Amino acid sequence: MAAGSVSIATIYAFGPFRLDLQAEMLSRGKEPVAIGRRAVALLRMLVERPGAPVSKDALIEGAWSGRAVEENNLTVQIAALRRVLGEAGGTDWIETMPRRGYRFVGPLVAKEQNADATGPTMAVTLPDRPSIAALPFIDGSCDAVGPSSGLLDPDQHPFAAAPIASLRGIASAREASAISNIPIRVPMHFMGRDDALASILARLACHEGRVAITALHGLRGVGKTTLAAAYAEHHRGDYRATWWIRAQTEPTMRADFAALGVRLGWVGAEDKEEPAVAAVMERLRYEGNGILLIYDNAVDARALEPYLPRGGTANVLVTSNAHAWRGIAAPVEIHLWPNEIGADYLIARTGRDDERAAAEALSEALGGLPLAHEQAAAYCERLDIPLAEYRTRFEAAPARFLDDTRHAPAEYHDGLTVAKTFALAIAEAAKLHPAAEPLIVHAALLAPEPIPLFLFAEAREKFGEPLARSLAGDGLDEAVAALRCFSLVDREMIRDERDPTAVTATIRLHRLVRQVAAHRREGAALTQARRALGEAVAAIYPDGVLDDPKTWPRARRLDALALDLVDVDAAPPQQADDWTANLLNGLALYRQGPLATFALAQPLYERALAIRENLLGPDHPDTAQSLHNLANLLQDQGDFVSVQPLHERALAIRERVLGTRHPDTAQSLNSLAMQLVIQGDFANAGMLLERALAIRQETLGPEHPATAQSLNNLARVLQMSGNIVGAASLLERALVIREKALGPEHPATGKSLSNLARMLQAKGDLAGARPLFERALAISEKVVGAEHPATAQGLSNLARMLQAQGDLAGARPLSERALAIREKVLGAAHPITALSLSHLAGLLLDLGDLAAARPLQERSLAILEVIQPDHPFTNRARYHLARLHLAEGNAADALKFSEVAVAAHEKALGVRHRFTRDSARIAADALAALGRAAEAAVLRGRYGMR
Repeated sequence: MAAGSVSIATIYAFGPFRLDLQAEMLSRGKEPVAIGRRAVALLRMLVERPGAPVSKDALIEGAWSGRAVEENNLTVQIAALRRVLGEAGGTDWIETMPRRGYRFVGPLVAKEQNADATGPTMAVTLPDRPSIAALPFIDGSCDAVGPSSGLLDPDQHPFAAAPIASLRGIASAREASAISNIPIRVPMHFMGRDDALASILARLACHEGRVAITALHGLRGVGKTTLAAAYAEHHRGDYRATWWIRAQTEPTMRADFAALGVRLGWVGAEDKEEPAVAAVMERLRYEGNGILLIYDNAVDARALEPYLPRGGTANVLVTSNAHAWRGIAAPVEIHLWPNEIGADYLIARTGRDDERAAAEALSEALGGLPLAHEQAAAYCERLDIPLAEYRTRFEAAPARFLDDTRHAPAEYHDGLTVAKTFALAIAEAAKLHPAAEPLIVHAALLAPEPIPLFLFAEAREKFGEPLARSLAGDGLDEAVAALRCFSLVDREMIRDERDPTAVTATIRLHRLVRQVAAHRREGAALTQARRALGEAVAAIYPDGVLDDPKTWPRARRLDALALDLVDVDAAPPQQADDWTANLLNGLALYRQGPLATFALAQPLYERALAIRENLLGPDHPDTAQSLHNLANLLQDQGDFVSVQPLHERALAIRERVLGTRHPDTAQSLNSLAMQLVIQGDFANAGMLLERALAIRQETLGPEHPATAQSLNNLARVLQMSGNIVGAASLLERALVIREKALGPEHPATGKSLSNLARMLQAKGDLAGARPLFERALAISEKVVGAEHPATAQGLSNLARMLQAQGDLAGARPLSERALAIREKVLGAAHPITALSLSHLAGLLLDLGDLAAARPLQERSLAILEVIQPDHPFTNRARYHLARLHLAEGNAADALKFSEVAVAAHEKALGVRHRFTRDSARIAADALAALGRAAEAAVLRGRYGMR
């Protein structure tokens, strides 16, 4: 075009962007956006047909001018465009159309025809040294590409001032003349790495003007080498030389450096290796521009550092299993395939388009490892079997399929299988530290969960010698570091779900690494390893897990591991070890207390009891402990019939074997007494509790939490018997002990607060009771959670207090929430659920909603009559139902239920007890309503009522 001539420029505007087709330039506002000519061509084809799909073939043909390129080149360019557009919120403007291509779905495109005077055509003089074009990808470690970033500074980069059209010929010339020794072929079905390719571009672009080093690290078989080759293939036109260096050993690195020097003419073919390598390193310092060095399979940063360019502007790409590269390189972790990408690969590789669900399931089973996917696909293709059938065969014999040499890809390290790849890595790690191999084997035998390192640190003696000695001091950390050098484990800090201050160091194994490592032990060695793990977990499983919140973070980290060990070791009781019983007992306590999953706890307790009876005998103290724990659980479940015989048997064993003054004997006395309380036998319960209190004060001391428990329970009996004054002093003393010994937010402290508040409420001090109830509820919600039975109890207590204050509207949602928790956690037929039903019915009665109250009250009484027909709480439900009948005008039914309640309460609690007097009042009112005023007066007189 002649100088000064006028041209018509076609410009597409979308969002803040403008695409100038004549200048082949994308700008944002007034600033140019640095993207390559192929990206410009792709964007042009898409915006010219907004909303319409453009096939991949058409896009490749238009952007690469008929050259034969693989589809991954297109996906990388699309990823680049999405990243650029995403800076203005346009990440989704280019939409993938499965099996059709892509389409532009951004804001309305306005096509403008602008007359613009162009200046004279710029003549470009090529510089003596090659230059690297600015890359459009950025991340948090780089400044944004723009006028002030330095990436487009003409003084630094002579090409930066040239029009893009002028650069096209340069790029094409470089592509044609570039030298390369890439030894592997990028697979036809290379996919799922758009983000990784973009990350490589971004990190290399961040170091413009100096050596740019990027390290690809990740699990073996994840595709690091393939990714490096794909990057080199895609960008071969950006470099005058792309050189592959075998970095696993020093001799191979030296040989490949010398070969690079020969190829570039820097050294002679006959030169000795030592000076040749030195000469290449020196030339790279000053003439490294336009050279990409790929160091494949580097052991670690220390081994590689002497062979990295000491200056200049070469680009360096490293692949390694090791993770520690930040000292010399920008690391890029190569992740496993998500199931969707894995399924895409399996379908593309096998041609089984109609097996999508099976492909995703198989990808999940293979853990997203690309190498395993290739072996699976090759197997399915050769035998022509469905993907689901391969998964079935694989899961039946994973070790055999992972070592299937026939279907290992030949280009992957001379045909290494998944199994041999990981086996070699384990062997190399063992050279770095003697504990590495046994550590990963033991870890592989555990459940596929994060494994807390304190297991191997605190219980190392359980693993025997020489492993125990090797793990001492910093040996465990060194062994983990050795395994991490080969990406065999990930190290992860896990913050507790409920206590953010509790952080645990853990390791995690990929599922296929687990399969390979676990297969290294067989027969007696495997049995011994499993036994050592069981003994180790049992040894460090926390004591006091039933009710001590400080132990719960540790129990959470061990729970899945311990449960898997006892499930795997589900031997008959006569063949089980004592560690199994101990671990079963701990797991059951955790489910009974913090989790309140009573149904899951019961079979664990029962197995522990059976093992102890067979292993230790029926009269052993540990057997008595199992009897005691099972009885308490049955009580929590509302199975009151089975509880007492178990407690009586446990007490008999302890008195006979341990003596009548032993703390364990006091524990049995306490628990048996609380069962008698449930039965309404307060007199005998009080005697047992006094014995237990005396033993605990004598053996444990007056300030021990167990002593506080006895004080609390004895106070409960006194209060139920009407001795409010005696109960108050015991409750206050128990609260002081618990706050001092356990802390102000311990669940036991919350129980003492609730019991003291109930006593104050019974005395009529509602103002004093309320803050105690509120504090107790806050403790439960914080410590055990919003859906725990203890929280339901706190809600119910507060609701009853509000009801007593006359705040029925405030009480109702609390009572309804308590009922919902109990129905969900305890079950619809549990006696505590029945009490919630009765309380809510009473509230509804006070609110005047008799129709809603009746079915709840009838449900409550039906549950309690089945469980304990003569219990005070059952008779209390009869009293509430009598109230309801009387409010409905049904005096006859009211009298029937209230008379039964009066007689039962008087027998169990006495004439002056509140429950007795309440029932008598309803009976008298019913008699009066029936016209039997004289009988009503006699009844009132008998119970001291007006």
